[in-house]
Amino acid sequence: MAASRHERRGISDNRFGDNAVINQGDVHLHLSRAPGRAGVVRIIPYLLNEDLIRRRDLVEKLDGLLPRAPGFYSAALWGLGGSGKTQVALDYAYRRCSDSECCVLWVHADSEATFTSDYRAIGKQLGVDDRAGGSDLLDAVRSSIEAQRRWLLVLDNADDLGLFGVGRAQAAGGGEGLLRYIPRGPQGTILWTSRDGHIRGTLVGSGRGIEVSSMTKEEAAALLATARGGSRGASEDDEAIGPLLEELQRLPLAVSQAGAYMRRTSTTAKEYLDLLLRGTSRWDLLRAEDYDRHRRPGVSNSVLETWKMSAVRIRQESELSYRILHVMAYLDGREIPHELVVAAVAAGQCSADDGNGNGNGNGNGTGTGTGQASELEVRHAVTRLVEFSFLNMRRADQGLRSYEMHKLVQEAARYGLWVQGAAPGGSIAPGKAVAPERRPGSLEAHYSSIALHIVHGVFPESGQASWALCERYAAHAIRVSDWTEANGQGVKASALLNRVSNFLYDQGRWRQKELVDRRALSIRREALGEKHPDTIGSLSNLAVGCQHQGRYGEAEELTEQALRLRREVFGKRSPDAIRSMAQLASIYHNQGRYGEAESLKEKALKLRQAVLGEKHPDTAASMAHLALTYRSQGRYGEAESLAERALELRREVLGEKDPETIRTLALLGSTYHAQRRYDKSREIAAQVLDMDREVLGERHPDTIRGISDIGALYFAQGQYDKAEEILAEVLRLRLEVLGERHPDTIGTMADLATLYTHVRHAKAVETTSRALHLRREVLGEKHPDTIKSMADLAAAHYTQGRLDKTEEILLEVLHLQREVLGERHPATVQSKANLAAFYQHSRGGGDEREQDRGSVSVSGSVSVRRAVHGKARIFKRRGFQKMKED
Repeated sequence: MAASRHERRGISDNRFGDNAVINQGDVHLHLSRAPGRAGVVRIIPYLLNEDLIRRRDLVEKLDGLLPRAPGFYSAALWGLGGSGKTQVALDYAYRRCSDSECCVLWVHADSEATFTSDYRAIGKQLGVDDRAGGSDLLDAVRSSIEAQRRWLLVLDNADDLGLFGVGRAQAAGGGEGLLRYIPRGPQGTILWTSRDGHIRGTLVGSGRGIEVSSMTKEEAAALLATARGGSRGASEDDEAIGPLLEELQRLPLAVSQAGAYMRRTSTTAKEYLDLLLRGTSRWDLLRAEDYDRHRRPGVSNSVLETWKMSAVRIRQESELSYRILHVMAYLDGREIPHELVVAAVAAGQCSADDGNGNGNGNGNGTGTGTGQASELEVRHAVTRLVEFSFLNMRRADQGLRSYEMHKLVQEAARYGLWVQGAAPGGSIAPGKAVAPERRPGSLEAHYSSIALHIVHGVFPESGQASWALCERYAAHAIRVSDWTEANGQGVKASALLNRVSNFLYDQGRWRQKELVDRRALSIRREALGEKHPDTIGSLSNLAVGCQHQGRYGEAEELTEQALRLRREVFGKRSPDAIRSMAQLASIYHNQGRYGEAESLKEKALKLRQAVLGEKHPDTAASMAHLALTYRSQGRYGEAESLAERALELRREVLGEKDPETIRTLALLGSTYHAQRRYDKSREIAAQVLDMDREVLGERHPDTIRGISDIGALYFAQGQYDKAEEILAEVLRLRLEVLGERHPDTIGTMADLATLYTHVRHAKAVETTSRALHLRREVLGEKHPDTIKSMADLAAAHYTQGRLDKTEEILLEVLHLQREVLGERHPATVQSKANLAAFYQHSRGGGDEREQDRGSVSVSGSVSVRRAVHGKARIFKRRGFQKMKED
């Protein structure tokens, strides 16, 4: 029998004696075929993605690391699950198929089982004997790949780097693990995808990793448009697309799932966003799954489920990392300071169980409740979270370390805790609506309580020395207060919010303060009751926020409630009741009700002098507020005297650079201005602005008022170009900081209108009309500021020769001022002069209508523009105060 080419036969060097009988049959030795080229093989488990949104930046980086030139190259795509790593790799694999001599091979590298199975399939296509098994098979496949002329091997989902010998010893197979079966050079290309950023510097070179994160706005919008197809509203709700994509963090998985849902249910982007922002339906949307032919069967493509295995792996490696991840899930995801991470570790170690009565070991030998983790251990734990893209490292000013956490990662972490506590085995019945049950004692309560505890511990009382820290922690303080239903810590959360409210007050951030006060009030009403002192305090704080935004009617109503409750609970002479009385008087002043304001302010001052003493800060505040009302009534001597006393007290008690002291100095300066004592006023205005900038910052409302005061002085002294430049800048700042409908913003608009009228600017009537319209809406028809704007409009019409309109408005102004301010108020006297001058110069001085409309004559001849605009109509407001040159 002839020998086959796979057999070797022969006996050499025999030493047999005589008469030996040899029966020599065939001896078979089965050998694997020698590795060789079996033609070009392509094994890609997914179809070409015709709907792919190519991410140019990633494509260029990948092509740069994996060129088609001769040689051996490797690279890794790493990033958060659902970020699109596999799709980028798939696109690269199909593009390599354009090379007719390149084998393109794909291996699922998430487990040893899938790795071996895919290697077996590759070996079969390459001609490796399929009867081999175990390491022999894997060795043979590696050798066969290496023998190909050109080849690409994609190792997808290599999330457990330990399988390849990285980070931890394998139970079997030696230190290299599966890495020894990965083909090497001299020719070929390897592309890894992994959720673990530690792949850089281990399985590939440190510079050969590409992070795959969120899409750009343009890419995400294109993906959403492709996923939703021609569904209803696809071209009708463009305005909602941007906010929707930001809410989904432009994560490809989340965007494509949203698009698929919108296509199938004919939902518009606005409708989907509304559902997403609605707490009861948010988790239903984010945990939904939809079939994806470009995704491996059996692998969840739910946004909330996609990171579950990563979290499990994190916990297996480091309980410390797992704890940090879940505490951070209850903070604000932006700018998480490193010290909060350290505090979270310390607080977690002081708690011996996880909320379900289970003690936690940390997997790193640090223990829980028995020892403190070192800074090195904390940094290692955080590094693993960064490498899994659960956290992103940031470097803030002064080199302070901080982190960002993806909003959807936080959502998924909280969802995972809820699932573990919601049902035995940690699962939810498919299709069952998710309405998170919030109960103390759950995992959610445990981790949210730790988050609240650490922020409560670091957030300081507001003061100049602590403002930087307050700013650093403010967003986190607001966020940790969202979970009181889960942890039952409403009292602690509302106390923290109260500190935040005080800080925002000092910063003049009224809109933010209002939101914080409303949340604190809601929590305190439920936790403490309507008549608890802290609840009443939050009610008063809310009134202050409304007042500073010019919503005087709402502020008045809230303050009256607070005053009534404080009188009932503490008594009429209590400091808190007097404070509410003073606040109500301040609101009356803002509404132009100067008589009522004066009466109540005088009463509050007397009570404070009797109850608190002359030198108490509240007593000084009452003096300053009363001085403001005297000034608005034209009682400049009394205003100056009282302002000087208040300033002296505040300098003595609070210090030269306390914001309240600076405000009182500004009040005194504005009183000098009203008396045309411009030299003293200018000196004080410059001093006030310098201190405001130093103490409060450039964009604080008080600083902006200081800039406005300088503009007022330029206008009063005839330097109109300089005044216009400054007032335009003030208007821009107030629009940004306070909004268009804030009384201060409208006041600046009115100031510019006055200036335009004075220099006969074409915009005079238009700007004055806009200011008047806003004042009527915001302040009301009979507010002194509204009446002022009417007088300004009369002057604007006069400069353009519209005499009938001028007369009509001037008469209405005089009527309103007599009713609101009284016959002897300086503004009323000025209006009489304006009308008299108008009649004298437009009607020749002898019109009978002059006598019919009351005594409006003045001695001397004066031009109407000089009578109407002979002084700067510039307003200035401080705290509750609004100072106006009358």
